[in-house]
Amino acid sequence: MLTTRIYQWGVQQLMNPDLPGSDVFTASYFSEANLETIKSLLDCEADDLVMELYNLLVRPDENFELRWHRDDIPPTATAEEELARLSKPAYHAQWNLALYPDSSLILIPGSHRRPLTDVERAADPYEANIPGQIHVKLEAGEMAFYNNNIFHRGAYRSDVERMTLHGSMGHVAGGSLRARNVLQHGRDWIDLVDLSRVEDRQTAEGMRNRLVRLASEHEEVGYTHND
Repeated sequence: MLTTRIYQWGVQQLMNPDLPGSDVFTASYFSEANLETIKSLLDCEADDLVMELYNLLVRPDENFELRWHRDDIPPTATAEEELARLSKPAYHAQWNLALYPDSSLILIPGSHRRPLTDVERAADPYEANIPGQIHVKLEAGEMAFYNNNIFHRGAYRSDVERMTLHGSMGHVAGGSLRARNVLQHGRDWIDLVDLSRVEDRQTAEGMRNRLVRLASEHEEVGYTHND
């Protein structure tokens, strides 16, 4: 039974073994280039890394937009609550790897280091133009890493082909902060991930096992956003 979730915007849980070809996606997730880049970004060793999310973002059948948001801070958060979360280490690296040219990601540079401004806080959730925003323009094969608590949204066009791999890896020190980000999307398949095509099997097994342990320690994680 296929338990991988398919939405208008893409396919979730690419490493779920219920998905045909999941071993290919899993091998790309654990590639040497990925691991080395993320170890550098997080200033850590392989034994600190935790397996997290891997999705495929695609062209929708109809134009589709995501609201302005931070992935792990609800829109109801006060400036003080935002700052309390943003002052902690990110404990993750998140990326978009474009297989076709992609400029769907819109964000406000530097907003992951500060509370929202009054203008940002008062803006319509789908505001098309907030001061300082940029479109992250990727050519095929280009990859962008970003903090998932940067203020961002997505605008996806039905007339522009899109396939973008969207993933994240965590740091073991993230604990409950990362548990909510990752485990709210499902957990039953994690220990069944097929690592047969992964080059560095030992590192991948360690990362998977750390996520399994995180899941066992956090049975109820809730949701950051209700929609």
